[in-house]
Formats: sequence, C-alpha cells, structure tokens
Amino acid sequence: MNIQQLRYVVATAEHGSMTAAAAAVPVAQPALSRAVRQLERELGTTLFERSGRGVALTADGESFVRRVREVLASIDALRTAATSADPAAPLVIAASPTLQAAMAIPILAALRDHGVVVPTRLVGCASSNEVVDLVEAGRADLGICDSAVTTGLTVSGIGRAEVRLYSPAATDLPERVTFADLAGLPLVLPTAGTARREALDGFFARCGVTPEVAVETDERNAWLAAVSHGLASCIWHSVDRSRDPLPGVVARSFEPPMHRDLAAVHRAGNPSPALVPLLDVLRQVGSLVG
Repeated sequence: MNIQQLRYVVATAEHGSMTAAAAAVPVAQPALSRAVRQLERELGTTLFERSGRGVALTADGESFVRRVREVLASIDALRTAATSADPAAPLVIAASPTLQAAMAIPILAALRDHGVVVPTRLVGCASSNEVVDLVEAGRADLGICDSAVTTGLTVSGIGRAEVRLYSPAATDLPERVTFADLAGLPLVLPTAGTARREALDGFFARCGVTPEVAVETDERNAWLAAVSHGLASCIWHSVDRSRDPLPGVVARSFEPPMHRDLAAVHRAGNPSPALVPLLDVLRQVGSLVG
C-alpha cells in the first residue's frame, strides 16, 4: 500500500469512474486501474463495484475511503508543519536498523514523493529498550518499537508489520513457508550473544528448528544484500507489501502468518512542529495496514 494508491482510490470514489479519476489526478487510466486492483488484492476485499456506467463504492470501500481521507488530511497537516520546521533542527527518529529500512525510510520517501519533506536524522538501536532510553534522554524525538516496552513516555500504536522470509530467487521453497521449512535453510542472523540473536534462538527452539548459520552480522543493511547475492535467507519485517524486494530476492509469508505490533514513543510536550502530524500519519497508515 502506498500514498499514491490512496489518492487514486479517493479520486475514483469522487469521480465515479476510473477514466475520469485518471484525468483528474492525472495519470494514465490503465496505471490507475492496475494500482487500485493491486490494492484490492493486498487488502483482500473489493472496494468498487464495476459496471458499464462506471464504478460505485462497496460497503467495505466506503469505510476504507473514509479512513483514507483522514490519512490524506494528516499528510496535508504534516506538509504545513514540515514547511515551518527549522531545517537546522531535524526530527530525530530512533529505531532498529530493520525498522529504519522497513518503515521509517519508506514512509519518509513516500511523503517526499508527495511534496512533504521532513528533515530527519535516523539513529540506530539494538532493541526497543534502547529506543526508549534515547527518547527518554532527549536524544531522539520519536522512537519506533517492535516489542512491548515499559516506560513513562507517551506510547502510540502505529499498526503492525508482517514478519516474512526473504530468500534468493533460486531457493526451492513453497509459496507460503512453515517454521519447519527453516530447518537446514542457510540464514543470515545477528551475532551470537546479542539480544536479537538470543530472541531468534528462542524462537527457533520453540519451533523445534536448528538453523544453519550462513552469515552472522549485526549490520542489518547487509542482511538483504547477503540474500540478493544468493548467500542465505533472512527473516525481515515487511510493512509495505506493495514494494518489491531487491532484485533476485523473493519474499514469502509464513503459514501461519507472523506479525509484530509496532508502537511509537515520544516525550509529552516535545516542541518539534512535525512530530504530532507525523505521528498522525503513522497511526493512520498503520490503521490501514493493520
């Protein structure tokens, strides 16, 4: 799901036909139709009833469009706040390298593509607890966590991320993988002895699986690079399923699906003008994804 798809859906609802919506956006009508159909597949529902006279919203579509309008209003508010922000004082976001790559960067890039530029500095953290520590200490304005935390900070749910298996394209695996499929599969994992590795080792033990460790590294930007070069598979957050993996990489869902709840943490009364509208965007987008 991306912001452009959301604008296409609203335009189609307002104009009553994809041809008229495409002319208003503007975009080629086939491209708009493909984007709307892709979004319907991703959501697992039908947003529009098609007929020779045009399109009409289904009941699910009416509910979805109401929520989308709230998302777009939040984006407009963020644009205003970002314009007034001091570029010398960027918004500092703390998150794990995985969530930086899977959530923070895609959200910021999507906003930029729609004219919203939020001066930002990303700070990498090894755990959600470290994220909280940085925000509590005033070294970050906003933190993104993927596990439950105990804190006096303001905590806001911002949706959830699917945990998927990313593998080299030539890997022989079913379309949806089970935990048993991980047995004997070469994997990229965090360094032994780290908190993230201990969490994964506990997961493997509960699944009754002994992983084959092909690469150990705490540099998360190297994980997908290792997969794209055919060295191993990795377990990775997937927030926006409409975004293609790297060339040569195939992303597969688990059966049963795995998700991690995402939360944003911040200090009450933070003066950054972009913080509140950015939180609104994260919450609104998260409600559509979740």
